[in-house]
Parts: sequence; C-alpha cells; structure tokens
Amino acid sequence: MERAEERAQVRAVLARLPERQSKLLVLRYAGFSYTEIATTLGIAAGSVGTLLARAERAFIAQYQQTHGTLEDVHLARRSMP
Repeated sequence: MERAEERAQVRAVLARLPERQSKLLVLRYAGFSYTEIATTLGIAAGSVGTLLARAERAFIAQYQQTHGTLEDVHLARRSMP
C-alpha cells in the first residue's frame, strides 16, 4: 500500500472518532508532550495518558472494522498525520 493511501485511510478513521480522541492522537503523534496536550485541549495533565489509551483503542477498533488486520493498524499508526 502506498504511503499516501495509508495516510488517507488514517485520516478517514480519525474523522470518524469523537473530536477529542482525534485531536489527542494527532497531537501526540505530532510530538506534543502530555503537558502540551493538556494545555492545548484544556484537560488535566494527569488524564492525558488514560484518554490517549482510550483514543488508541477506539482508533484500532475503527481501523480494524473498516480496513482489516492488526498488522495494518501498526502500519497506519506510523502514518499518523
């Protein structure tokens, strides 16, 4: 699968997640620290880890539902925008 196609699939899955989950994932994969994510989203820094774990589980479930295997999910995670 081409990188551009992978990115398009990731964007499509992110668009189907609740907005906060999508933003959490995008910010984290953009290199933001937990503190920066908390400040940007107006949430407690102590909850970022839990919220990220939930967002990742939701992303994986949505990706598997529409695109296939867990191996494909690992490829998609590397393609996060």
